[in-house]
Amino acid sequence: MSELDAEPIHTALADRLGTALRGVIVYDGTGIDHSLRADVADQYTEEAVRSFVDNSIVHQLDAPTVEESFELGSLEAVVRTFERSWVVRVADGPKRGCLFSVERDEDVTMAAVEDGIEIVQDVLPE
Repeated sequence: MSELDAEPIHTALADRLGTALRGVIVYDGTGIDHSLRADVADQYTEEAVRSFVDNSIVHQLDAPTVEESFELGSLEAVVRTFERSWVVRVADGPKRGCLFSVERDEDVTMAAVEDGIEIVQDVLPE
């Protein structure tokens, strides 16, 4: 990623996911930009957002081992399922990528989350 700007990804995801989209965080190992729904932003400090990113980077570094183990091609995304939300990590290199979170409710399906992954892959800057 050359420019960290979460807003274009947030806008594209919101078009598909609506108000269920909780937020978007983009990162490149040195910087972070995020666009969070107001109620979500109230829940998390900048340190907490940095912690999400640091955790993601640690897990991304293991991607080559995971890909080799499963022999299913490149690892495109990781979806963590929580009681109230899906948290999705789309990697764009070992320390670059995007996190987005979506409320789990009757209006958002896993197919919509998969669409979100494709949107992020399309919008992430080269």
